[in-house]
Amino acid sequence: MFGRKTKRYYEMSKQQFEELQQFYRTLGYTEEQVKKLSEKCFGAAVKVSARESYHDHWTFYRQTEHDREVSFFSGRAKSKAVNRGMMGMAMCGGAVPMVEDAMPMMARCAVVEEEACVASAMEPVEPNTAETHDVPENEAHSPLDAAQLIFSANVNTASWTYLRNKIARHNTVDPSFVRIEEILNSYDYDLPAPPQEDLFAVSAESGACPWNEESELLFLGFKGKKADKNCRQNLALLVDVSGSMEDEWILTQMSIAAIMSKLQKGDIVSIIAYSDETTTVVKQLECGNKDKCVEAILSIDGIGGCTNGSEGLTNAYDYLQENYDENANNRVFIFTDGDFNFGITAEGGLKKFIEDKRQTGIYLSIVGYGENNFKDNKMETLARNGNGNYTFVANPADILDNLWTKLVSNLVTVAKNVKISVELNPAYVKEYRLIGYDARILTQQEFHDTEKAVDGMGSEHNVAALIELKRGQAQQQYKSRYVNVTAADSNDEFAFIEVHYQSPEGENLVMTKSITLSDLQAAENRNLPAAALLASFGLMVKQSAYQGKMNGTKLLDMVSALMKQQNLETPVRYSHLDIIRKFAVEH
Repeated sequence: MFGRKTKRYYEMSKQQFEELQQFYRTLGYTEEQVKKLSEKCFGAAVKVSARESYHDHWTFYRQTEHDREVSFFSGRAKSKAVNRGMMGMAMCGGAVPMVEDAMPMMARCAVVEEEACVASAMEPVEPNTAETHDVPENEAHSPLDAAQLIFSANVNTASWTYLRNKIARHNTVDPSFVRIEEILNSYDYDLPAPPQEDLFAVSAESGACPWNEESELLFLGFKGKKADKNCRQNLALLVDVSGSMEDEWILTQMSIAAIMSKLQKGDIVSIIAYSDETTTVVKQLECGNKDKCVEAILSIDGIGGCTNGSEGLTNAYDYLQENYDENANNRVFIFTDGDFNFGITAEGGLKKFIEDKRQTGIYLSIVGYGENNFKDNKMETLARNGNGNYTFVANPADILDNLWTKLVSNLVTVAKNVKISVELNPAYVKEYRLIGYDARILTQQEFHDTEKAVDGMGSEHNVAALIELKRGQAQQQYKSRYVNVTAADSNDEFAFIEVHYQSPEGENLVMTKSITLSDLQAAENRNLPAAALLASFGLMVKQSAYQGKMNGTKLLDMVSALMKQQNLETPVRYSHLDIIRKFAVEH
């Protein structure tokens, strides 16, 4: 493709190579399969270096024989920006005809900088072109001025995983990447399972607000039912093999291997790769034979170039429509950094594009990668408007946690278009504010519109909502000329929950539940301490105007209290408590 063949390879330390092999063993692959998967990735060899890795980082820069003498793990001597920029010009019609011709020049540049980079172990310099939505936070309201608090469910965890990896590596966090509801919903709460006849259950707890002593917190937990594990899968794995993904291909291959390891006989997988153009790599592979799955994974070849994500998605959806199985879960999995720079690229165009695709009955799962080139806004837009869910991967732990152990939750939808309304009794609540869900607030018209598309819930998914409120009788701040609103009768009802949703078959359903003062008094508050900690952390890392008196010392105290409650001596690495404690120590 570049005019002449060049041997390419990835380089990692011995320790990381052993971790890579152990990862594949954890997935259940045989030693022969582990050997094949760990020694080759997307058409390039994986080499073991004598050098030690500089930090726990799972981004690998693909090298060539031209710069072998100066190449080392994580590209400390080579500028990703130069590599990507020259590749982009070469592949998208720029002035550089062959990227390989630039390699000796980059190697020479690397020789000059190698010693300083090795000594300081600094990150490679690269312009930060990451993008996300910067949405204003929800404001406080009186129940008499805004009677209904309405929002759509969000089961994505991308924001939490992205933040977790930034904090674990002591990197600066951009507050606009923080979606507090995704931090809340990434936690495994102890929520009651729904009755057999219901698609999900609702529970409530209340208690003190740690950042504002004048407020209380109301925790609402929604748990989806357990899906039928015998549900057959019909998946199209859409793999971004463009130049901007080159550093993430080892993690991408590991992600695909994790998904395929969980699929069973009767499940069908097809693999489609895209960059400038789209290629169907594997057609209608029946799972169950892991040797064939390994061959399919290894048949993906990295090719570089631009990213025509809309064409890739179009081909994946068209392919699944042609091979649609009415008795299976039909779903596209896309593995990408979201850097769509060809075809439809604007958020508005992608929103309209994916809204049309969701009418096909095909679901969407997005696995995001990358750092400085990470297009969170585009992936979140696709997931929110395309019957989808969205997670982020930066290391093997993310893959095991978000993809492998939670695969059924991410695959099988038990309730579509989940919209939640909360009405608080103004006799008991004078002010409230929903924490998070800033981009998911709905109007009454959208709540009652059965055609309004919002997120769904998967098998045993948790959706947690945390409301900061002040007790007392509400006052109507904004008077209405025509409506005479008075406080509700002082009965025992504290809040009224109404949920509009669709069954997987498309039937419009409504579920209601009253939360009484007696219910709140009787609740054991098993989940509120964790939710309060996660929200406190989210408010701080977001640099929220509503974080009140929360600080690092209080966070550490809350972590210690939750560890004591859970009988933990030390938090598990990369767990919520571990990451929050790291953040609190530095703040």
